[in-house]
Amino acid sequence: MAGEDKNEYDSFMSNRPRKMDPEGKRLAVMAAGERLFASHGYGGTTMADIARTADVAVGSLYRLFPDKPALLAALHQAMEERFIAAMSAAWHSVQVYADRFDPMIDALMATAEVQREVMPLYALTRDLLDTDTFQPGHAMIEAIAGQYREGQKAGAYRKGDARLTAFIAHGMVEGGLRAWMADPTPRNRSRVARQLKDLFRHAFVIPDGA
Repeated sequence: MAGEDKNEYDSFMSNRPRKMDPEGKRLAVMAAGERLFASHGYGGTTMADIARTADVAVGSLYRLFPDKPALLAALHQAMEERFIAAMSAAWHSVQVYADRFDPMIDALMATAEVQREVMPLYALTRDLLDTDTFQPGHAMIEAIAGQYREGQKAGAYRKGDARLTAFIAHGMVEGGLRAWMADPTPRNRSRVARQLKDLFRHAFVIPDGA
């Protein structure tokens, strides 16, 4: 686990109250699950391991999350919410719609950098839990679609189905993040971000005078 993530985990575990309420237990279990999945792998982590690391009773753990897939889904949802918050804040930080994708890409890359050690969980969830009832990336796609519709109304983005465009945009970002994770150096991060910005601008933004 990256130093920042480990320190955040250690701080949470050391400062939590000795007798936790249900929400405190849920957060402790999620922190422990994320840490163990990242360090020992999904298959190499048991529910008993998670309960022991979170310092909660096994029965309490199962009342919160009936199995490992349920915990993994909750971790993915929390990670997706962090990405959406960063993306939305950056997108709204610029007034000109044509320029909004650039800070959005930077924010997504920065968020991935902070969570580098647990980023494989994002891909793992898609591989293990993509079902009719839980679709990883769905919330992110809906957020992108909403932003795109707003840009279309402003006359800055190309015509077309916003949700289909959001699926394409999400795939581009996911592919870029996978390419960065394969070589997580600052130089490659800069290269991936630059290529994503160029792709978004050429694919979605109406050129001046068009």
